[in-house]
Amino acid sequence: MSIKGHQIFPLANNAKQPPKNHHGYLEATCDQETIFSWYQANPFRNLGLRLDTSNLLVVDIDLHSENNNGRQSLLTLKKHGMILPNDTYIERSPNGGLHYFFSFTGKKVHKANVWPGIDLLTDFTVIAPSEVDGKPYQPVGNRNLANIKPAPGWIIDKLKATSEVKAVSSVRIKKYTGKLLDKIVAGTGQGDRNVWLTRLIGQLFMVGAEPETVKQLAYVFNEKFIDPPLLENDVRTIFNSILRREVKTIEYSNQ
Repeated sequence: MSIKGHQIFPLANNAKQPPKNHHGYLEATCDQETIFSWYQANPFRNLGLRLDTSNLLVVDIDLHSENNNGRQSLLTLKKHGMILPNDTYIERSPNGGLHYFFSFTGKKVHKANVWPGIDLLTDFTVIAPSEVDGKPYQPVGNRNLANIKPAPGWIIDKLKATSEVKAVSSVRIKKYTGKLLDKIVAGTGQGDRNVWLTRLIGQLFMVGAEPETVKQLAYVFNEKFIDPPLLENDVRTIFNSILRREVKTIEYSNQ
């Protein structure tokens, strides 16, 4: 796949996270010597693409569950005249989903579940020939990044509408839940990841969420709103620690 002119960065083998001592898309570059040194040290590293510096937008179609099926959302959108063009560069993700690449010059966004199972990304993404859990990202057809088409107007309109809603909501008095949701979407970065996720998990327990709900959300928060994400084992450790604390609190209150 041709990546000439696009900024890329290394990811760990078989993973979406950057390798140790690397900084994800913040160190993305076009410099061939730097890129060569990364992959000379480990040719099996995955590959990340920074989107905003190339004016790119990725429509991420996921297949998480029956109630959050991106392909079903595409069919629903199509019925309303909103068709995702298939003449642009497309990759198939390891979980069977699809990444549609489009040109886009708007503000950087990372909006999860804009429609059920559909995310809109302009910050970064994993690209072919990366592999996760032994399964590769694969280009669909014979296209590459040189074949990218402009983003359809209805997607740009959706991004603008979302921004306008955010502007209106900012003048309202926020309640606890609203502040918590804003905190989640704001995300966090290197140096504050463990503390940020620990606090969020504790707050979710505090508002009465079931343990399994909290656990699943913790993984989603880590993948979507922590840059770079923690390892899954670290997320599991944090969750289990807070869960044990909650169990002890309940046992003490029932004495």
